Amino acid sequence: MIDKIIKYQNDSEKNFEQEKNLKTIINYIIAFILFFLSTIISAFTFPLRFIYKNTIRRNYDSKIIHLNDSNIDSVLKKEKLVLIDFWAEWCGPCLMMNSTIEKFATESEGIRITKVNADVNRKLTNKFKIEGLPQFILMKNGVEIRRHAGAMTIFDLAIFCDEDE
Repeated sequence: MIDKIIKYQNDSEKNFEQEKNLKTIINYIIAFILFFLSTIISAFTFPLRFIYKNTIRRNYDSKIIHLNDSNIDSVLKKEKLVLIDFWAEWCGPCLMMNSTIEKFATESEGIRITKVNADVNRKLTNKFKIEGLPQFILMKNGVEIRRHAGAMTIFDLAIFCDEDE
């Protein structure tokens, strides 16, 4: 379901950029409303998600590494290919991406999936010149090779992380 919403939003934006007619305008407005609603829901549910994450789901085993100032350099030196997901708790599209990123981390081989909380890690946000969330940066041997702003489906992530693209 989340993948379908993300795909709808991305397709609506692309179609609106290519051609402006009544259909693309309406789809773009609906996609914007979905984006806005997801952000409002994220903001209002933050306390509940915080409690859930820090009590019930505390020992959750994830393949995702959470980066900060103290560990980013060692991860980038150690891993050949790293996907960095810059996100925030208040960002609706970022939260919509959580299950997609988890699934992608489980299914992907040869790539280390990482996350940076943009609110908590301002130095990294500034260092990587992050202007919008979610933002994905693909690093190869510690060097940025591509970046994408906005939510993606798992299919889009696979294409984005393909070294040969």
